[in-house]
Formats: sequence, C-alpha cells, structure tokens
Amino acid sequence: MPVKRKSMVGLEVELFTINEEGAMVNGANDILNAVKGTKLEKYVAPELSQSMIELRSKEKRTIRECALAFLDNLQLLTELSEKLGYRLLPLGTHPGSMQPTMNTKAWYDAKNQVLGDDTIKEARISGFHFHYTLPEGILEKNTERIKNVGRSKARDIFLQQYNLLVALDPAALTFCQSSPIWMGVNLAKDSRVLIYRDMEVLKGGTSTRGIHYYLPMFGALPEYEFTLQDIRVMADQKKTEWLRLLEQKKFPTNEIAGYPSLKFMWGPLRVNKVGTFEYRGLDMNYPEVIFSTASLIFFALQAIEKLDLEAFPSDVGINEPFALEDNLIYLPPHATLKYLEYQSVLRGFESPEINKYCSNLINLVGKISEKSDSRNLALIKNMLASKKSVSDDILSMVKKNGYSLEQKIPEEMLNHIALYSSDRFSKSFSSLKTLFSSFTD
Repeated sequence: MPVKRKSMVGLEVELFTINEEGAMVNGANDILNAVKGTKLEKYVAPELSQSMIELRSKEKRTIRECALAFLDNLQLLTELSEKLGYRLLPLGTHPGSMQPTMNTKAWYDAKNQVLGDDTIKEARISGFHFHYTLPEGILEKNTERIKNVGRSKARDIFLQQYNLLVALDPAALTFCQSSPIWMGVNLAKDSRVLIYRDMEVLKGGTSTRGIHYYLPMFGALPEYEFTLQDIRVMADQKKTEWLRLLEQKKFPTNEIAGYPSLKFMWGPLRVNKVGTFEYRGLDMNYPEVIFSTASLIFFALQAIEKLDLEAFPSDVGINEPFALEDNLIYLPPHATLKYLEYQSVLRGFESPEINKYCSNLINLVGKISEKSDSRNLALIKNMLASKKSVSDDILSMVKKNGYSLEQKIPEEMLNHIALYSSDRFSKSFSSLKTLFSSFTD
C-alpha cells in the first residue's frame, strides 16, 4: 500500500554579487549586515566567498506555495542589494575573471587545506539545492544518522526515491545549465558541473579537471544504493577519509570531527541531517527555470510514494530510460549515467541522447503524475522543443556581438552578459508572481 503523507519541498540558492558594470565584487558582507533585524535575516547566509550570498526557503507543502513565498524574499533581497549598489547574478558562473575573496571558518579552511588552489574554483560556481522531505522513520533525530531499518514501507520508498534522483541527474542538469563560459572561455554547456565534479575535458590543447577529479568519493555522481546500511557506511567512510586527509595536512580536526557523517555527503546528492533529500547538482538559474525543474523532480518523487512505484537500474534502461512497466521504472545502469552526464555537461541539447533522455523523463512524469499538464512544466517542455537552455542563449548573445566562441572572450563582453542577466532577473518579479500563482498545488 502507498504511504499517505504530505511531502514538503524547499530549496537554497546561491547568487553572485556584481556591481553596476557587471563585474563580480565582494558585496556579500554588506548585504548580510543590512538584513540583520529584518524578516530576511533567518533566510540569508554567507557562502564560501564574499562575492556570493545564499538565500534559503522554508519548506512548503506544494511547489506553488514554495515558489510564491521564496519569490517574496528574493525580491526583498534584490531590492535591498540594489539600494546598496549591488546587483545579484543568477547564473552558475560569473563568466569573467575577477577572483573572489574567501570567507574564513573551520569548514572552509579545511577544504582549502585539502583542495588547495582548487578551493577558489568552488568559490566561482553557484548552484541551487532542491530539498524534499524523507519518509518518516529514516533518520534518527538525536544522532542525525540514518536508522537501522528492516522491513518498512518508508525504507522502500526512500531507496526508490534516492535512486530516481541519481538517475534523473543528466536531464535535470540540461534543463538548468547556465554556465557555458569559464574565466572567459567557452568551456562546456555546463562549466559549473565540469569544474565541481570528477570530470575532465580537453579543449584547445588544454586539459581542465574538476576539483573532485582526484577525490571522486566526495564530488562524483553517486552510485545507486539498495540498502540503508550501505548509505550509512558510505557517509561514515567519507567522514573518515576527510579527517584522514586533514590530518595528513596537519590541520586540527577537533571541530570537524564533531560534525555528523551526513554532512560529508556534499556531492550531487545528500541525505541531509535535517531530514531531507538534498539534490545539489544543478546550476543556479532564473526562478522560472528553477521552479519548473523543481516541479518535474517533485512530481516524480511524489508519484513514487503515492503509486507504490519501484525505480530500478536495468539493461532495459540503456535504450529505454524511464520506461514504465506495471509499477517498475527502468533506470539506466550507472555506467550509462556517467556517459549521459558527460554528454549533458559538454553538449547539452546538442546531444541526441540527451534530448531523448530529457523527453523520456518528461513522458514518464506525464504517465505517473496527474499534474504533468500543469503550467509548472511548460517552460522546460518548451526548452526541450527548442533545444535551447540558458547556456545556449548566452552563447548566442556572444556570437551576436561579433565574438568567436573558439577564442577568449573580452572582459567587457563577459560583464555585459552578467549585467544583462542580472537586469532580466530583477525585472521579472511581477510576471513571476502571476506565473507562480497559476502553478498546480
């Protein structure tokens, strides 16, 4: 029997601070000081660099509720920032070359010790994190660990949802990609994911590796999991390995060792200690793209528990990804997922395999969710039909301004992209309220 419950959805976004010319600047601390004592204070937080600020949402029962409440806070934050002389940039990277100033605290300092110069790369990428409440009875609140659960419907739902989140990654990446330019170079359709994960690309005779290229345990797309014990042990192993790396660097580990094991799952998918799935794989983007993609994920996860569906990797999923047979969804093997991840990051909608994968995921949600014809999904359906993401729009802008995508792009043009994107973002709130009000509950 399916579990009857009201699941909840939330998110966190990271935004770059830029000036009136479009260049990235260290404006986060000024904004953080300005929100003190206001209703925004509990939703705004510092990030890895002083050029980035985080805005969180309170979990809501529906995408519509979450979108409207979040939009109110986002508008307040944008207006406050602009009064201080800053703009907010909703892209996965600032395309220019300005180097941000790092924040200092134990967690960030520890990363700097292990990653070295690569830490500054992480401070130059920006994403959004999708949260979805775990089935009840999975997490121990006192220890913030996954419980040892035997036969349980909640356990079964948890594992099906976990594996579906792993499998939908290449499609979700494609819908949200907004970072084609890295430090002035047209690197990939999703430079942010390339820079963060365990990937490598050779372009123009130069090799670019992700910051987790040598540490795939922490930054790679995770494997499918079939028991709670394996996930619990995997989180413990990550913590143990991170502490070992810190000790190797002579970094004091007392504070870091006190963190729960789940905190060390900072890759594309985390089981969060607060009791949510936290899908962390996606580029930051405009609110309409975020909530359209979030709707697709939300509807799919909701259907798993409502319809008692199973999601299982199979050879069938190689050629028929997301095929539905009785109550079984066929997922591709993990090796196929890694290939699709690479295709998404490098080529996006230019890849026929990615187009098919995105289309099959949308078709699956159409079969299992009564909400699939709502306005929530209209944007990403149009994106798929046109085969154009925000990354494609940015590259078109560069070409229209007379610049080659095969050469380094001048800083003036890069700042123009940032300023244009920020303007589009800050002028959209009125229309977005109308759009989100029409979303399906």
